[in-house]
Amino acid sequence: MSRNPDMFIKPELKELFLIRCKAAGHRAIITSVDRDYKEQQALYAQGREPLEVVNYKRELAGLPRITGTENTRKVTWTLNSKHIVNLDDERLDNDVSYAFDFGLLDKDGRYIGDVKADVNANNIADYLECALIGEGLGLYSGRKFKNPDYPHLEWRG
Repeated sequence: MSRNPDMFIKPELKELFLIRCKAAGHRAIITSVDRDYKEQQALYAQGREPLEVVNYKRELAGLPRITGTENTRKVTWTLNSKHIVNLDDERLDNDVSYAFDFGLLDKDGRYIGDVKADVNANNIADYLECALIGEGLGLYSGRKFKNPDYPHLEWRG
């Protein structure tokens, strides 16, 4: 997993997103930009396959092992993520990420995990507010997915 903004196909939109979130009173950070296809397979296996299989896939992807408790939780819904890059082949179209994930921090710099939180008290959930900012920049929001993913934005240009 990478936070390298250069891996996002439109790094200028990512920067503008952060600026506009800040102007709206939110401390947004980028939590993920690109993922190797092996990492995506390991993440997809979590919560779906036995712990031994999940940890084997995580080892192949260079991820730390997880516990049985952690393996009860699904962390992604697709093998066809817009985050996936593959530098191992000759295709250039998959050398960049078409998505990034963001997180929000409270006034003390602590991560806000609750997508319904309204830290700036304007009666709009903060993650929704930032997702709408992303949409205003022409990005597609994961809030529209069958399984909503508010902190996910992607370029579909």
